[in-house]
Amino acid sequence: MSNIFWTFREDDHTSVRLHPRVLTVLNDMGFYHIARCGSLFVDTHLITALVERWRTETHTFHFPVGEATVALQDVAILWGLHIDGRPLTVDEHAIPREMWEWYCEELLGFIPEATDFKSKTRVKMSAISDYFSGVEITYETDQEIVNQYARGCALLMIGSFMMSDFSRSHVSLLYFLAMTDIEIAGLYSWSSAVLACLYRELCLASDGQSRAIFAGLVSLLQIWAWSRISTIRPINLDSVLFQGPLLGGDGNFLGIPPYGSRWLTQHTHIHSARHSIRVYRDMFDRMDDNEFSWEVYDMALPEIYSLDDCCITEHWMSECPLINNCIVEIHHPSRVLRQFGRRQNIPPAVDGQYVLTHHISYQGRDGCDWTYF
Repeated sequence: MSNIFWTFREDDHTSVRLHPRVLTVLNDMGFYHIARCGSLFVDTHLITALVERWRTETHTFHFPVGEATVALQDVAILWGLHIDGRPLTVDEHAIPREMWEWYCEELLGFIPEATDFKSKTRVKMSAISDYFSGVEITYETDQEIVNQYARGCALLMIGSFMMSDFSRSHVSLLYFLAMTDIEIAGLYSWSSAVLACLYRELCLASDGQSRAIFAGLVSLLQIWAWSRISTIRPINLDSVLFQGPLLGGDGNFLGIPPYGSRWLTQHTHIHSARHSIRVYRDMFDRMDDNEFSWEVYDMALPEIYSLDDCCITEHWMSECPLINNCIVEIHHPSRVLRQFGRRQNIPPAVDGQYVLTHHISYQGRDGCDWTYF
């Protein structure tokens, strides 16, 4: 579905199908950089081996060399999503089905069919992609239509790989409420929301309660693992990275893709493991200090220093709750200080009360006001 909106071609690494005016709006919303990351073939054997080493109490992977995790720093650098900002909590209290249809008409430009809804707040992504595949954006297109197109693109990214559910066919319109105002949408902490979803799905999958981790978010986990674990890291065959800035609708360049896009080049696994959970398990069991890279990000790289200030922030090391409506998970950077270039001391005891929040979900809570839950 997402390929309707953006496609990176091997013969032209700076080419996308999104109109420059749409890219400008996505940039204002905080989604420009992740839109340039594209899609990635996922190795489910690698993901399974990582899930087996996840601890729900600490939100870390336990390797022989120590604890490690996907932190806010990783989300911000790999995908270019904002850390600084408002928590993603929306109030859907007392919004009837008819009002959601009105929101769709006003903010997307069309009303999905009744059969496209699954519950009153989830809609088929195919309905969104089918509609916008027939919308042509030009420099003369009304700005409101451009905004609607950008919202549709953002919803598809959320539903496809940012915060998707196991079905991968529907997206929650709750995120819609954070996009009513384009400028306000850019003030949310999308990194926190994404990381909260990743932690929750890892916790559920490691406890055997869910297979949803295989639905989405796995591309983030995979490029994190490739960046840090040398024995599973593929070799890039294409030296040309997607570093070219794209021109926005206002004539200004919008910036280069984030660090995570470097894994979209052609690569080979001739010197690394692939598609064998037994091999991955054995590698993780035998891992030594030389096979795990604690500090992988060179702040002098253009993909990093060109990111927004909302991505490069002192909040990387915040011990804080990660909030995405009904999902609340804790960020524990104090347990992985080596990832930030610091000496690791004995970490403090973990408050296990947040593990009890894993039973909270959207199921049976239509109309809940998550800002006060």
